[in-house]
Amino acid sequence: MAFLTDKQELKPGLVMFLRTDVAHRNWYCRIKIPETDRYKTISLKTADIDAARDRAYDHDADIRFRIKHEVPIFNRSFSQVGAEYVAAQKRRAATGQVSDARWRKCESVIEAQLNRYLGSTQIHLVSQDRWDDYPTWRRENSKGRLRALVSDATIRFEMSIFHGVMTYALKKRYISADQMFEGRPKLAKMRRDAFSPEEYRKLHSVRRAWIKKAKRPSSAWYRTVTYNFILIMCNTGMRPPEAKNLR
Repeated sequence: MAFLTDKQELKPGLVMFLRTDVAHRNWYCRIKIPETDRYKTISLKTADIDAARDRAYDHDADIRFRIKHEVPIFNRSFSQVGAEYVAAQKRRAATGQVSDARWRKCESVIEAQLNRYLGSTQIHLVSQDRWDDYPTWRRENSKGRLRALVSDATIRFEMSIFHGVMTYALKKRYISADQMFEGRPKLAKMRRDAFSPEEYRKLHSVRRAWIKKAKRPSSAWYRTVTYNFILIMCNTGMRPPEAKNLR
């Protein structure tokens, strides 16, 4: 690299150098990751050559410790881990383990909302406070489709994907077990809009007249079943997809 100067090889795979593309004279080190063609460059934050050499050896030892104990070497942002999570869901959909809509919904929520909230944040810095504050942030920065505030049901669904990304990060050892969130913010359960008395009376009067107009007993039976089916949905607040189960 053209910007490297005063390069010193401390040991095979460990190099210390200065950079000509910065204003300061602090040292850097570059460590080769064993059994891969990857390197990690670290600022040693000192211009003293002896102190820099000691710190370079310390970082080299830290890298080897991480490799031995399967601790991530390279930091990842939340958006990067989110993209990996979506790719994993997409692979599962291709083999029929989840629906194809699953990974599409995950991708949509991550790109539209979660990445706005903490996309550039390093995954190991996503704290309990950021988890607890998500409902407040979501309502402060967005509006619902049908009302002024984003519904609890929408936030609950988005936080399930948020939690899924963090669980994926834990499985990949990007974070430690003690970084997983405790509990979930209390959100009200979604209540369906009730039918008004006028709508309910209209349903009774129209459907009963409709049944009486049936020309055959079999037609009257089917119309009665349909009428009762709709009544059950009205009285219980059912909507699709619950109606499919009722059917």
